[in-house]
Amino acid sequence: MIMEIIDVFESIFKKKSIRAIIIKGNGPSFSAGDDLKSIGKEAFRFKPLKDGSIFPHHRLIRLIGDIQKPVFAFLHGFCLGAGFALALACDFRLATDNLEMGDHRITRGIAMMSGTSWFLPRLIGFGKATNLIMTGRHLDAHEALKYGIINEIYSTENFKAQAMEYVQKIASLPTKTLRYDKTMLNSSLLNDLVPSMRHEFNLHVKNMRTQDYSEDIASFREKKAQF
Repeated sequence: MIMEIIDVFESIFKKKSIRAIIIKGNGPSFSAGDDLKSIGKEAFRFKPLKDGSIFPHHRLIRLIGDIQKPVFAFLHGFCLGAGFALALACDFRLATDNLEMGDHRITRGIAMMSGTSWFLPRLIGFGKATNLIMTGRHLDAHEALKYGIINEIYSTENFKAQAMEYVQKIASLPTKTLRYDKTMLNSSLLNDLVPSMRHEFNLHVKNMRTQDYSEDIASFREKKAQF
């Protein structure tokens, strides 16, 4: 399944007609977590992928960050373990009110993987991340919202319509500006202040040269004049 998702991401990486990507689970949950039957000696007999990733999950996480489009996780039911890591890697996380999420792998003697140790502290802070990981505690939707892990909660009945409205609102924004902003935000996690500001400036100048920028500024000026 992971390799299939990777193939999809790679096939749409540069397709300009696609403005947003949604990852969701079929069935009663987004993801119930790792397949415990595959966690053993066989699970570690991998050949490195072409980008140097040693594990397919790593390749997928990198693609989510590298693809210059907003990536949304539609979360319902359980979102645990490897599924939790996948959700953390997405740009937006929208949830139903029946969500239960977390990383309980420590209770089964399994260490966290797939970037959880990198994403979670940056998203909610080191102390909260330590508490969640080292207790294996699950959060319901409202707790996850309070922690800042998810962006919105919708009722199960209205989830699809309301979540798609949220996606469309983001996807309708200027494409290149979205791309540059995502690049700058991700880059800032790896750089200090001065390199981040330099990178911001370079992409800001690029963005000013786009047609979207010119049209948006002209539209803003027209509205301001009318007002």
